[in-house]
Amino acid sequence: MIRFGQRYAAVVAGALLLFTLIAAVPAAAKAPTWTHKDARVCGQPGAAHVRCTAIARAFYVDGQEAPAKTKSALKATTAAAGVSYYDGTSLRTAYGLTAQGDPSKVVAIVDAYDDPNAFANMSRFRSDVGLPPIQSCSLATTTSLTSSASAPCFTKTNQTGGSSLPVADAGWANEIDLDLQAVSSVCPMCSILLLESNSSLVGNLNTAVTTASNTAHVVAISNSYGISGDYPGSLATGYDNAAKKGIAVTASAGDGGYGLLFPASATNVIGVGGTTLSADDSGARTTETAWAGTGSGCSRYNSAPSWQAVPGNPCAGMKAISDLSADADPGSGLAIYTTYGGVTGYWVFGGTSLSSPIIAAFYATRGGYDATTVAGKYAWSASTPYFDVTSGANGTCSPPVLCTAGTGWDGPTGRGSIALSNPAPVLTAITVSPASATVQTGGTKQFTAVAKDQFGQSMNPQPTFTWSVSGDSTIDQSGLLTAGATTGTFTVTAASGSVSGTANATVTNAPADFSVSVSPASQSVKKSGTATYTVTIAGTNGFNGSVTLSLTGQPSGSTVTFTPNPTTGTSTLKVKTRPTTTGQTYTLTIKGVSGSVTHTATASLTVTR
Repeated sequence: MIRFGQRYAAVVAGALLLFTLIAAVPAAAKAPTWTHKDARVCGQPGAAHVRCTAIARAFYVDGQEAPAKTKSALKATTAAAGVSYYDGTSLRTAYGLTAQGDPSKVVAIVDAYDDPNAFANMSRFRSDVGLPPIQSCSLATTTSLTSSASAPCFTKTNQTGGSSLPVADAGWANEIDLDLQAVSSVCPMCSILLLESNSSLVGNLNTAVTTASNTAHVVAISNSYGISGDYPGSLATGYDNAAKKGIAVTASAGDGGYGLLFPASATNVIGVGGTTLSADDSGARTTETAWAGTGSGCSRYNSAPSWQAVPGNPCAGMKAISDLSADADPGSGLAIYTTYGGVTGYWVFGGTSLSSPIIAAFYATRGGYDATTVAGKYAWSASTPYFDVTSGANGTCSPPVLCTAGTGWDGPTGRGSIALSNPAPVLTAITVSPASATVQTGGTKQFTAVAKDQFGQSMNPQPTFTWSVSGDSTIDQSGLLTAGATTGTFTVTAASGSVSGTANATVTNAPADFSVSVSPASQSVKKSGTATYTVTIAGTNGFNGSVTLSLTGQPSGSTVTFTPNPTTGTSTLKVKTRPTTTGQTYTLTIKGVSGSVTHTATASLTVTR
């Protein structure tokens, strides 16, 4: 971060004071008053038109605009004004980026109208901040796009890939310069494809996105614009289809605070929120907080993609914004070379127009993603680390997670910002399964628990859970519940430290039932003899019915009697064999039937000579 302390500011003020004293002795010197103003570079569009999300910061001294035509002039101006910013190299330092990318990875920039000076301004920016040069060439010559190429390739086309360009627009030209120079900063060796749509109609931009997705080597597509509010995915087919090919499609989450922007709210688009990035004297990031201007919220029309596992499901299955975030605050913005307010030079730009190309370029430095995987995996893969932004807000809302940054996912910053190492997992939630279950008094039910981290991912290894249940039921430390005698709905809790998850167990009365038993278990008689058994019926849960008994498995031709039959208690079973009964052991099955309920018991009978 380019920062200036009181000492430098004092030197500047002192020099101005000396100049004043020399020019107007003996009048008393008056220190100049420095101010700044932030303004959107694109005007309010008409119906079905998008608006770019770039914000320019202009500086004033004693009420007069003080543009900086050179990089050194911007350094002096911001020092006097006490304002911080990043340039192409200090932004890389703040995020700890060392990867350069390579020309075989193409980042596509989709914007409206033409920027006649796009290549010249980007080349000047790259030269001034010490980034590798980029050559103007045709991406159609794919043989030049190799990881060993000496320079990346830049191509500019219209929305269908042709060379006939749309009319120029000053505001969108600023947006284009910001996008190209942000990508250059994060992925210096990546090739860049700029697609300029005929107008800011969302249909034209959708066409440009489709063209980008059909271009070889494109691994990411950045869209720094949007329509306020939410719109159905039928308007975003190009964006969704590009994402389904495994391309990282990013879009600005907005610059008006809490609220939606489309196409960031489209199902498979990565909505990129904004942060305020701070660095120490060495240039390394110290803090990153949610920028108050970033957008966030829940789509009304578009369902969440399968890869968006937001803890707590605050959007009830609909697309949640944001997914990720990066620097967007004009107060920590990027110094770019562009023509603004009629002056060509260095200006500080912010807005989520900055964060979207930063994230797109970051994906490109990581090599892109396999098109055969789930399209959105790149946003939530456990192998892709992010810096968890845990403070700051962009408004007031319910639930607060949609507009207030905190541990894990939140609306303003999504999963987080750029990092180069995985953050330590933090136990954030416990899910108990099944969420609800019915068990009869005296019965059992197995519950399980899964601990999840701040990103909604299952922790590995899982912690040890402490189980408890309300009422007179019991549960062991494996999660096996044994229902008590009291009926009703009770709470099952699995806890680890201060984090817990719950489920409901509804205990109901078990139905009236009975059991059948027989004694002795075995008998031995001679042929023509009679074996006698006692059959006992035991009722449970208030059973008071009668049971009809029958026997199978007895020797052929033997006489069988149950006394009494039916019975409500005990019955005497007699089996009288015949002189011709074959001598052997028989398995007797006693069956008891009462209504639709049947139970059996077995005994053995051995017939001897």
